[in-house]
Amino acid sequence: MKFQGNATALSLLAALVAPLGCTSGGGSSGAGNTDGGPAVVLSPKGKVLEAAENEKDPDAGATKTEAAKSERVEIPGGTFVAGSTPGDKGRDPVLEAAELEVKLGDYTIDRYLYPNDPQKPPLTGVSRAKAAELCEQTGGRLCTELEWERACKGPEGTDYAGRASWDTKCAKEPASCASGFGVLGMGAAYREWTASEVLPIEDMQPRAAAVRGARGSASGPDHRCAHRTAIDPGASAEDLGFRCCRGAPNASVIPSPQWEQTYKRVELPVKDLAEMFASVPAFSSLDREITYFKEPDDVNVVLARGDAGGPPPNTVLTTSPLLWNPVPGEQIVVLAGRAGKDSFVVAFYRLPGDRYRIASTLVLKDEKGPIALGFNGYVRKRLSWATCWDCRGESGNVTYRDDGRVVITQK
Repeated sequence: MKFQGNATALSLLAALVAPLGCTSGGGSSGAGNTDGGPAVVLSPKGKVLEAAENEKDPDAGATKTEAAKSERVEIPGGTFVAGSTPGDKGRDPVLEAAELEVKLGDYTIDRYLYPNDPQKPPLTGVSRAKAAELCEQTGGRLCTELEWERACKGPEGTDYAGRASWDTKCAKEPASCASGFGVLGMGAAYREWTASEVLPIEDMQPRAAAVRGARGSASGPDHRCAHRTAIDPGASAEDLGFRCCRGAPNASVIPSPQWEQTYKRVELPVKDLAEMFASVPAFSSLDREITYFKEPDDVNVVLARGDAGGPPPNTVLTTSPLLWNPVPGEQIVVLAGRAGKDSFVVAFYRLPGDRYRIASTLVLKDEKGPIALGFNGYVRKRLSWATCWDCRGESGNVTYRDDGRVVITQK
């Protein structure tokens, strides 16, 4: 058989999801397996868009935003989309909201980092409490993180301050880079304290102070307006500054995601899957006659081909599509099937509004399968696939990496 892989096609496909009797998981130690109840039903629609990694720079040749003259910027009240899209480069699903719609009242934000004076360097090396005290002395307050993010994304909701992509010049000359609202240096060369908290997640994330922005030397995706880190509020650093806001503080907060059951079975009609594949470049050469493998017959075939005699303890083999929760805040659909003379394994990020984005694909040329998926509900970041269970060259893994990328590999 021949293998073809593609890990970066983008899909925005609507789906209707109704949980039907699946047991929910507790903390990280209580994930559990699927319980054999009715599957989650998916009804996707829409078309696949290009992967973010393959898009051309949308800012090529763009003119920089003209900065306002005032040292304070009025941000009008309104609704914006906070956070990022599952599958975005650099996204941490544990910390970043998934396309969270937020309504804020109007407020004023300093155009520059404290002391909000273009003739003076930003003040760094202070704790969050000290930063809040200094803002109060000027008649202001420390900005909340959602106020910071809205000011950064601007009226157009750009990923980076004033732009759709990162410009390395901003790290060297932060005052030359304005957000769509005219606020300068946001996410360019400094991290910034906010008044907000990162709420705890069981066994994973303690309560901490929410910090926005990034140091100049950080990787490109860390300069996104949605980038968020959790820091001890008593900490201080040379790259950690702050800016002040005025007006009544907005009460909206970013909720922390919680642990879910690691795997749930899903139902996705083949006609809907075929429509999804029709606009995925990686599947352009596949036959449109798509079928799933049968359970339990095809599972038994995969087992019989191998020498192991059966799966490892606590491992379940299935030909059903799975809804996978490797970490809090991330949902991925993994499935296998046959298209004409070829077989495939594919993983989709699940987006809010029941849309989908390709995470990773593997096409097995001239291989009719069957393929079984194997999972252990207590192994959160990896599951297996096989045409011959535990046979070299005919099996592999679907792995969720620490950087949030999904890869499908062959052993």
